[in-house]
Amino acid sequence: MDSCREALVSISFQNLGSSSGGNATLLLCRHAGGVHHFLLDAGLGPRTVSRRLKECGHEDQLDGIILTHADSDHMRATWRATLERRRIPVHVWSPHKEEACRKGVPRSLARTHEGSFEPGDGVRISCYRTPHDQSGSCALRIECGEVTLGWATDLGRADDGLVDHLAGVDALGIESNYDPALQSASHRPERLIRRITGGRGHLSNHECLDAVRRITGATLRSRPLDVVCLLHLSRDCNRPAIVEDLWARTGDELVETLEIARPDGPGRLHGLRPQSPTVTQSELFT
Repeated sequence: MDSCREALVSISFQNLGSSSGGNATLLLCRHAGGVHHFLLDAGLGPRTVSRRLKECGHEDQLDGIILTHADSDHMRATWRATLERRRIPVHVWSPHKEEACRKGVPRSLARTHEGSFEPGDGVRISCYRTPHDQSGSCALRIECGEVTLGWATDLGRADDGLVDHLAGVDALGIESNYDPALQSASHRPERLIRRITGGRGHLSNHECLDAVRRITGATLRSRPLDVVCLLHLSRDCNRPAIVEDLWARTGDELVETLEIARPDGPGRLHGLRPQSPTVTQSELFT
């Protein structure tokens, strides 16, 4: 990539794995002095993250971890020793701090925020609280340079506030947790089903697609989103083929932007540039 094209790429991201068993995504943000390496959630253990970073050709370094919330599949307790040894800061919304510390975040490395923060030079993140169990989750609006990435997982419903918060993003990661028919036919306890589907658990495939269409329709855009990465598919109550079929039938132009995160390995590396299609992997900074 020549210097002019390289300068345009200010955010890249690559999901390293996403499911109820663990969630983590590499986020690269370019700034004047170089590139910040962040992890969005740390629900995969440090050895797994290190191995997958190396497999994908990335440096095994992190300038920080950014948590959406502190459930065990988003903050794994096995990170404690690595965080302490490498002095990696963990950015966590203030109401989630105590749970994050119980899940392995050393207090000296917990960087609390009240809804907006700057984890590195030129990187601005604002949060919107979404309904998820008792303490909620944070939908992230990540801005670097002239591009913006939206990230929303573990949300019981997509209300108008979320839509406004994520309007105008260039790319979006959002959960598509379950298929209603598979959920109803499962042998899960009724209490668990009510928790997942009752508006404070997770989004169904249909709710996810509706949320994406509302987010993309909330602002005037000359182009579709560069990519929509669907996160946190249930291993028991969802199938990628079901999601693909739903989007193919009702997703219109959004189908071309779709990536379904894998539960057991990394997805594609996406580089975002203003007013431009997603760049190819060979053009991305590492």
